[in-house]
Amino acid sequence: MKIVASILIVLLVAALGGGAYFYLYEYKPVAAEYEKLKQGQPEFERTRKELNQLKAKEKQETGWLDAAGQTLRKGLESEIAAEKAEVVTAGNRIIVNIAEDVLYTPLSITFARTSQQNLLNLATLLKEMNDREIVVGNTTKSAPAQGKGRKRVPARDGRTLASGRSLELVKYLAKNGVNAEALIAASYPEKAPERGFKVKDQKTIIVITAPASAEAAAPKQEAKTAPAAAAAAPAPQPKSIPISTVPPKKTQ
Repeated sequence: MKIVASILIVLLVAALGGGAYFYLYEYKPVAAEYEKLKQGQPEFERTRKELNQLKAKEKQETGWLDAAGQTLRKGLESEIAAEKAEVVTAGNRIIVNIAEDVLYTPLSITFARTSQQNLLNLATLLKEMNDREIVVGNTTKSAPAQGKGRKRVPARDGRTLASGRSLELVKYLAKNGVNAEALIAASYPEKAPERGFKVKDQKTIIVITAPASAEAAAPKQEAKTAPAAAAAAPAPQPKSIPISTVPPKKTQ
């Protein structure tokens, strides 16, 4: 009996020691971590919601790109095949480059005689994107003085010609169904930086992007309830597109 009692005592001591060890080195640390997790759960949920909102915003800003790009490539298929146009997706915007002789008379702001079908086709394509912001720009070389006497046409630098071309194209597009509020006339320097495009230098550049108002329509992040959040600084304004715009010139 003494042996049995001794064995039972040893087992009891071992069990108590094991239980104490488990409590001190296993259960207690895990319980402490669990409490920390419970305390951090609201912050985790807030972060998860913000992440979902950012994903929704990104989808809203870029989800339209594939369909719009396909529409533009199909509509400009013949010009692209002739290497007179290209459609490129860059970030959250679409860039369309069109060689200047497709639309304009060389060294002039007037449309080419053969450009009417091309202009109408372009307007038809852009009408499908009236809910976007459409920047219409041009880059071309300077025009030397032409003619003599009263018929002499003074020299014009490339920036002046580009600005005039953009304004004329914006007016044409607005007359042919493109939302005038979506159109922005812009101009580029005669020697634009190399961006790896196939259509270079003398060309029309159309940049299509989601307007700033679309970002405001995205789901807003959950407002913080802390008193200090109510006095937070106003949200920063969206940055403008890095394209130099030129005020419209008065026509004679």
